Amino acid sequence: MSEADSGQDQAVEETGDLRDKLQAMEKRLSKLRATRGQFHDAADRNAEQRNSVQSQYKEHRQKLDTKLEEIREIRNEIKNHKERRNSIQSQMKELFGRQRTSRDSERKGRSVGAEYNKLNAEVKAIEERLETSGTIGLDKEKALVKQVKEMRKRLIELEPQLKTQELIKVDLDDIEGTIARMKQEADDAHKLMLEWVAKADEESKDLDEMFSHRDFLKAEGDRYHEAFLAEKEKANEIHAKTVELMKQVTEVKGLIKAERDERKSWIDDHNASVVAEMQTAAESDEVADELVKSLLEQGNLSMGGTMESDGPEEAQRSKRKPKQKRKRVTPWRKK
Repeated sequence: MSEADSGQDQAVEETGDLRDKLQAMEKRLSKLRATRGQFHDAADRNAEQRNSVQSQYKEHRQKLDTKLEEIREIRNEIKNHKERRNSIQSQMKELFGRQRTSRDSERKGRSVGAEYNKLNAEVKAIEERLETSGTIGLDKEKALVKQVKEMRKRLIELEPQLKTQELIKVDLDDIEGTIARMKQEADDAHKLMLEWVAKADEESKDLDEMFSHRDFLKAEGDRYHEAFLAEKEKANEIHAKTVELMKQVTEVKGLIKAERDERKSWIDDHNASVVAEMQTAAESDEVADELVKSLLEQGNLSMGGTMESDGPEEAQRSKRKPKQKRKRVTPWRKK
């Protein structure tokens, strides 16, 4: 076996090994692509679940916002009734204070009235004594006159207080009526406040359930999103392996193609050499030149004559005239 044939057999064997390797790599590549597709499908399913839950979360959030607005209005009503109640109670405290002051003034006015009446009675008694009694001495009379003057002066001081006392009595009656009305209004405001508080408590029960469902939807959406990211990461890892394996497949295909081209080149060179060896003088000018040169050197060929080995028959055959060409017969045409 020639060295070329041995190299060719080795190349064929190596090409077979590469093809087996390529086939195994392509099977592995197919499995990687299938696995990557499975991860992508799982990621898509998780994304669909996530989007569905997030849509439900958005819709539920709108309902929750509406409910919160309703409760906010209820709490505003509670606040308004509470402020009204507190305001009325504050005014009532002020009126109670004024009432106490009025009562104190009334008690004070009563003492003022008693003092005024007492002084007035004493003044009249002293004056009557001075007019009717003839036994009073001069010094005693002067002292009584002086006492009457001071008592009249005190009566003049008490008269304005007596007039004010009359006004206080009138205000005191108005304060009591006003306090009674305000107390009723405060009770009504407190009652309304309690009704709104009860309504707020009732609505708060639904609100707690809505908050709980909102938290559940958010947790579910986060869970599906994390699962989506995990599947995507797995798919990306498989994709990286797929890309690397595709590069290796491309390299192996390049080696197989190079060996195929090299083997084809060997076959072409071999066929060319065989064809060159089998060419006759009529097919190759080089072979004809070599043959003529060899015959001339041996003396078996003379230019323009015949060879010695040619016999009479061959010479006679060479003198025969060439055959005439047959005349071409034109087919009969129908006139």
